[in-house]
Amino acid sequence: MRQQERNQRRRIMAITNRWKTYSTAANTIKEITCDHGFTLSECIITVAIVGTLSSIALPNYINQVNRTTQNEVVATVSQLQTTIAAYADEYGILPTSWLDLHNISAIMTVEGPITELKDDETKSLGDEPESVDDNTQSFEDDEIILANGNYKVGISNNINLFTITANREESKLNVVACINLSNGASDINRGSIKAEATTPNCG
Repeated sequence: MRQQERNQRRRIMAITNRWKTYSTAANTIKEITCDHGFTLSECIITVAIVGTLSSIALPNYINQVNRTTQNEVVATVSQLQTTIAAYADEYGILPTSWLDLHNISAIMTVEGPITELKDDETKSLGDEPESVDDNTQSFEDDEIILANGNYKVGISNNINLFTITANREESKLNVVACINLSNGASDINRGSIKAEATTPNCG
């Protein structure tokens, strides 16, 4: 008789435990599948936090991108200084066009490499330069757009003193360089957010 009572209690306890297990599993599934969403206050706070972080990070990111682009232009302008000097050394006269410089070292624009002049169709790539009187020797008044599409570059000269200017819409991030073939002096100034670059003194 006692054995039967013990067996009965065991069966009741087993059923009770199984019921507790099923109940716990059902509650867990309910919690997982229940979609509470976000309240209006939570959304407003989230947007405010994201907006604040963006207002801090975005200007720094844009400034870094502009600086990187400007550094690329400085490297290009420095190469132009070297090319001007190399042309004068190679041919014994001053360069008068972008095509002259391109004969020494390839110059890339947004449309590809320079292959012809805009205003002088009598010259072509590879032509030997002609000697020109010093008083009439001025660089073509043509600007090129560099391959990155952000800067326009122009060159002007007063006999042996060449000035290279690179400008973009953000005028303060310009680049101005000079090279004097008489004394060998050269320099590059770059603009900043506070002030645009001025023409350096090469003598």
